[in-house]
Amino acid sequence: MVIYMTGILWYDTVICVLVFIFGSVIGSFLNVVIYRTPLHMSIVNGPSHCFSCGERIKPYDLVPIFSWIFLGGKCRKCKAPISARYTVVEALTGIMFLLAYIRFSASLPMVVAIVFFSLLIVLSCIDIDHMEIPYWCTISIAVLGIATFFTEPNMPWWEHFAGAAVIAVPFAILALFGGMGGGDVQLMAASGFVLGWKIVPSAVIGVVVGAVYGLIVLCVSSRFTKEQSAKISEKLTDWCEGKAVDNSKDVIIGEFEHGKCKIDPELFEEKAWNISGDELKAATESLSSELNEAMGELPDSKEYVFRANVENGKITKIKLRRRIAFGPALSVGLAVGMLCGETIIKAYLSML
Repeated sequence: MVIYMTGILWYDTVICVLVFIFGSVIGSFLNVVIYRTPLHMSIVNGPSHCFSCGERIKPYDLVPIFSWIFLGGKCRKCKAPISARYTVVEALTGIMFLLAYIRFSASLPMVVAIVFFSLLIVLSCIDIDHMEIPYWCTISIAVLGIATFFTEPNMPWWEHFAGAAVIAVPFAILALFGGMGGGDVQLMAASGFVLGWKIVPSAVIGVVVGAVYGLIVLCVSSRFTKEQSAKISEKLTDWCEGKAVDNSKDVIIGEFEHGKCKIDPELFEEKAWNISGDELKAATESLSSELNEAMGELPDSKEYVFRANVENGKITKIKLRRRIAFGPALSVGLAVGMLCGETIIKAYLSML
């Protein structure tokens, strides 16, 4: 009996190791998808190479996780640093695949889970890099929801639609007030189609994680935004002089994306200004350049939005805030919902 149990233990251990390795290999491919798809590059053609020296990466340097560790996080040829995120994505994918196997064992629901987790990892990283959740990711998740009609026989068809509807409405309202982006709404609606009622605890967890992260970012960046708001206000005041109509009111909205300022002249109320058309467009481009110079070099990974109230050519109020990628926070909640959403719901109902 002991020998039999030991054999089972060894078998399970080997399977778990193989699942993790398989997940890390898929994670290596996900890194390619994360980098190339936003740039509209092929994910099939073109070998991996060092971004610094252009050297093609050898197959033995593409072993997930271990190659990065053995090379000390540097290119073999030019010794340029290689981001640790590649290894983090590989390890995270391996862990999520392993959790899917532990939760669902070798089954169709496990296949749905690992595809779902892979899409969440991809969209989270792209959201961090580009502040955008790709449409193809949310569409793929919605298609995955159709697949669950056949892999989840215990979940009636209407529950899939109910999950999507019950979460889409509140998130759409949040988006109207600027609390979420359109991509976040699409992600949650598509995921509701996959998870059904399990989307409810997923949403709660995702919002809580996002709120905590947002508060941390707000606290960390508060001093920076206060200092930069003063610089922006000064530049806007100088720019408005002689251009604003007497007794006029307007709002100037701009953003700093990938370290560069963008101001859309079409958002201006033309009646409030002495200039219009091409002259206004040229003036806003000049203002953007001045703000770029005033703000200095901003990290490409951070984006900011400002809103300035203008009255009689003077700035009466200005607000600068950093954009936050909520995709990763929502993905955390969705992953938890996939793995133990039913347990959370049952535990909550038992307390009523």
